[in-house]
Amino acid sequence: MAATATDIESRLADLSDSAFNAFCEDMGAMFDADVQCKRQQAGAGTVGDVRKLFKKLTVVHLVQASGTLDGTFQLFFDQGGLFVLSGVIVMLPQNKILDVVKRGTTEDADNLTDAAREVGNLLVGSWDRAFREECDGHEHFLKTNTFIGKPWDDSTKISLAGEEPVHFAVYEMTVGPYPSFCCAAVFPNRVLHASQDAGESGDSGEAAAPPATAPQAAAPPASPAQDDSKAPAKEAVPPTAPPVAASTPVSTDKPAAAKLSATGGPPESGSPAPAASGNASEAPAQTPVETNASAPAPVAAAQAAIPEDIQSVVETVVGPSAPPKAAPGLPPRPRVDAAPTEQSGSLLDQVLADYTVGPDTSVLTDLLNKPAKAVMSPEVIWCNPETTVQDVIGLMQQHSVGYVLVGRDGALEGLLSNSNIQSAVSPYLRPAFAKWRRPEDDATLGIKVKWIMSRPVRTVKPETPLATIIEGMCRYGGRCLPVVDAQSKVQGIVTVFDILLRVLEADQSLSWKGKPPQAVLVLV
Repeated sequence: MAATATDIESRLADLSDSAFNAFCEDMGAMFDADVQCKRQQAGAGTVGDVRKLFKKLTVVHLVQASGTLDGTFQLFFDQGGLFVLSGVIVMLPQNKILDVVKRGTTEDADNLTDAAREVGNLLVGSWDRAFREECDGHEHFLKTNTFIGKPWDDSTKISLAGEEPVHFAVYEMTVGPYPSFCCAAVFPNRVLHASQDAGESGDSGEAAAPPATAPQAAAPPASPAQDDSKAPAKEAVPPTAPPVAASTPVSTDKPAAAKLSATGGPPESGSPAPAASGNASEAPAQTPVETNASAPAPVAAAQAAIPEDIQSVVETVVGPSAPPKAAPGLPPRPRVDAAPTEQSGSLLDQVLADYTVGPDTSVLTDLLNKPAKAVMSPEVIWCNPETTVQDVIGLMQQHSVGYVLVGRDGALEGLLSNSNIQSAVSPYLRPAFAKWRRPEDDATLGIKVKWIMSRPVRTVKPETPLATIIEGMCRYGGRCLPVVDAQSKVQGIVTVFDILLRVLEADQSLSWKGKPPQAVLVLV
C-alpha cells in the first residue's frame, strides 16, 4: 500500500539518509575513494532556511518525482561539493581540486558543467534505487536539470519561490582527502501533498457528479432567427472534409488489418460503433470511412522513423521506395501488393508495402520469415559486472565482437556495446590522440562495466521471425538482441551485422567470407 503524505513527512529524513548513503557507496566503489555522509539537521521550514546554508556558488540538481512524491524537489551541493565531486569524476589532480575548492570561480564551474551533470545522473540513480527499496508507492525519479551559480538571484530557475514551506535534510559529506562540504535535500510541501490532494479532489469530484439518470438541463429559448418550428426540417450535414477521428467506424467488408485509423495505427478489432445521438442537429451522423492501409501519410511517417542503417537493409533486399524508371524497350517492373492478412498493419508491413519489388518475392519472404535461431551468432562473450573496461576491450579485440553480455552464472544482467565503451573512456586513448595521452586518461580504463552497461536488456525468443526482430530494432533502437529460450538461457545474439550477412547470403551474385570487424579501436 502506498505511503500517505503524513507517513512520508515522518520518514523523509531516514529515506534521505539511505539515498545519500547509497550515493556515497556508489561513488566510493566507482572511484575507489572513501566517501562518507552524516546528517546535520532535518525538519520543516521555508526556502529562507535553505538560503542561509547556500549563499555562494552552488550546484542544484532538479529531480522530477512520480509516485508517493509527486513533483520537483532539489538536491543542493555547496561550492566545495561542486568542485570536489566534479573533479573526482573527471579525475583532476588532487592539488588542482584543492585549489578550485578554495579559489574556484564561476568560470571554473562552467568548465566542469558536464562533470557536474554526470554527478547529478549518478546521484539521482542512487536516490531512485534507495526509494524503490524502502518507499512503498514510489515510481521513479528523473533528473530534469542541473543549475550552477547563485540560485537566489532568480530562485524560479530552481523551482523554488519566495518563502514557500519546505522539508529539508542537511548533510556533511567527505570524499577522501578533500575538505568536507555541505549538501541538502529540499522537498517543497507541494511535492508531499500533490498525490494526496489529487486523490481527494478525485473523490470529491465523484461524489459531486450528478447521477446518470438526472434529467437534462432545459435548453435556452431559441431566438426568432433560430426558431425551427416555422422552418422545414433540414438534414444535418457533416462538416466538409472533417479529420477522420480515431473512433470513426470502419467498414467490415474487408479484413480489419487492411484498414488504419487516422493516427496511422491499426483499428481496434471488435470496437463497437458509436451510439447514435437522439438529436441529429446536435451530433451529425458519422459515415463509415474506410482508410487504405497503403495511404502515403502513414507510410511516410513510418519510413521517417526508421534509422538509416536498418532502412538500407530493406532497400538492399527489396529495392528503393520510388519505382525505378523502366529501361528503353523493357516493360516496367510490376508492383506486387500482398493480400491483406490478419497480421498486416505493423510498422514493417507499412514500410514494405510502399517498396517496389520484382515478380518473385520468395527470397524476401523466406528471409523475413527466418527464425532468430537461424540468424543469430551462437558465439556469445560474457563478462562479470565487476570486470574493468580495459579487460572488456581486450575481450572484444580478442574475439572481434562488438557486444559483450554482462552477468553471473548465465543470468543476463546487462549488455555492453562499442558505444558504451567509447562514452566511458577518455578520447585520448584513441590512436589519433595518442601523443596527448596522460595518466588521467588511463584511469578511465579502470571503470567497472556495471556502471556503463545498458539495462534492462530487450531479448527475443529463438522462434521470433527476422521481420519482427527488424521491426523491434526500428521501434526501440539498439542494434543487438540476445536470443533467450523458455528457461531464460541465452542461446546467442542477433546483431545488425548478422542481418546484413543474411541479406548478402540471399543474393547469389554476392558473397562474403569471414567476420566483419566490430571491436572497439582503443589503445590499451
